[in-house]
Amino acid sequence: MKSVLLASFLFLLADFSFAEELTNYTITSDSQVNTLEGDLEAKGNVVIKSNSGNFEAYSDKLSFDKDDKSLKLIGNVYVKNLESEGISIEETSGDELTIFTEKGLFEFKSQNKNRVKTKIKF
Repeated sequence: MKSVLLASFLFLLADFSFAEELTNYTITSDSQVNTLEGDLEAKGNVVIKSNSGNFEAYSDKLSFDKDDKSLKLIGNVYVKNLESEGISIEETSGDELTIFTEKGLFEFKSQNKNRVKTKIKF
């Protein structure tokens, strides 16, 4: 009964650090589940923000795979101020974003003939 009550709380917060990066992130969502293996899944109105910068991302679902060292945002993804390998992305949107946290690389996909839109600085 207690677990049902705990699961019903909205907007759970979690501090999270990526493998090679010392920046902490706050993840806010309608629900979150973590596993003993270190994986994390957040669902519903997902917001992820860096605690020491201006990175922001929004999606319907977020999953972190510790073994694969990847963070996947799925559904109505919008990202603001993403830095990767010397490239600065002011904002981007699409259907699915995978960030490979150990390598600092990312892959953005779109489905249903939607297009990925990115404002970028080199």
